[in-house]
Amino acid sequence: MAESLASSLKGLSLQDHGTEWEINCKRFQHVHPSQFSPQPLPFFTDVKELGGLTQKLDEEKFVLDSCEGLAHLKDDVSRFVKDGDRSCISNYLGHDMLENYETYSPVSPDQLEDMRGVKQFIDHRYSVKKNRSKFTIVCSRHNMIDLIMAPFSDQDVHLNAINHDSYLYLFPDKQSGDELGGIHSDDSRIRKICYTGFELEHLVTKAKDPSVSSAFYSIVCGQIDDGLECLFKAEMDAVEPSSSTYTEIKCSTGLKTNSSYNRRKMLRMWVQTSLIPSTTLLFGLRDPYYNQLASFERYTRTQLYRKFNNSNLKFSPQKYNYNANISVQWFRHIFKAIQRLVEAHLPPDTPDARLHTSFKLTLTKSLVLKLQKLNKMPPNTVF
Repeated sequence: MAESLASSLKGLSLQDHGTEWEINCKRFQHVHPSQFSPQPLPFFTDVKELGGLTQKLDEEKFVLDSCEGLAHLKDDVSRFVKDGDRSCISNYLGHDMLENYETYSPVSPDQLEDMRGVKQFIDHRYSVKKNRSKFTIVCSRHNMIDLIMAPFSDQDVHLNAINHDSYLYLFPDKQSGDELGGIHSDDSRIRKICYTGFELEHLVTKAKDPSVSSAFYSIVCGQIDDGLECLFKAEMDAVEPSSSTYTEIKCSTGLKTNSSYNRRKMLRMWVQTSLIPSTTLLFGLRDPYYNQLASFERYTRTQLYRKFNNSNLKFSPQKYNYNANISVQWFRHIFKAIQRLVEAHLPPDTPDARLHTSFKLTLTKSLVLKLQKLNKMPPNTVF
């Protein structure tokens, strides 16, 4: 794998403009978009969960090694996830998926992007074992997903990057002008569609303490090669208690493969679940007209992969045919490119170099990676 990564990086051309640099990442080694393997490629050579982290939202604090914020699937839903017995979940069908929409208060973007808990983990658990010769990229899983999905979408990705003592911390660039999406969108229709996922979580899970507003994150470390690793937090919806397997919960009007929109959506779901060591997926299917829960489906990651990666589907020449294995190959390519671009513009390895070096990192929709050195630290970071 290291040889393949090195080969793909040979074609990168670094452009120097003083304190701004860029690499055209468009050319990278990948399978033919029409080629599907029975099993998907792994994102990492090795990946492990290092710990759990509970975020107490009302108290604005994190608790290391705590599963207090992790919800459990309800017993009947857990049985369905394990063995597919639909009689267990019949009492949920017909539920209004907008029942609590008017009173719902979503987690703020600042709370979602808060990396203090990960910084605490690094300072107290990880730094003592850290190999300083290895470059470690630290971020949230959804920041990784945005970078991975770049070849399959039409959006620029804007991040701030702070290098400190062989760690590169990535944060969203809140000054980029990107509009908030999802549950925070200005479009009420989009907000309602996104809300149905939160309603489904509330419906099929039970919190350890319903009176406490909290979130749970898995802290994961994945190895790309001997010189590069990713340390990231991934918010977990729930756990299936008998197997201790995380379950990602999604609400949708259906998993149809006859449109580019749906195939891109399934690819994003597959990427989200495949970055962590183990998980299953629970889909709640809702009626698009009345927003009532109509059915449940369960998938393993491999089953989801085969649903949108098979030769029976019409070949889509655009966006690499939404080929999951190309997303893996792109991931390795772009993260090695980030490492190369940042390391080439760090100060010499002296005690002063262990201070903070700040950058603006942009991946354009044409797959050009841009790096701009900043004179001061960007706002809204853990430093």
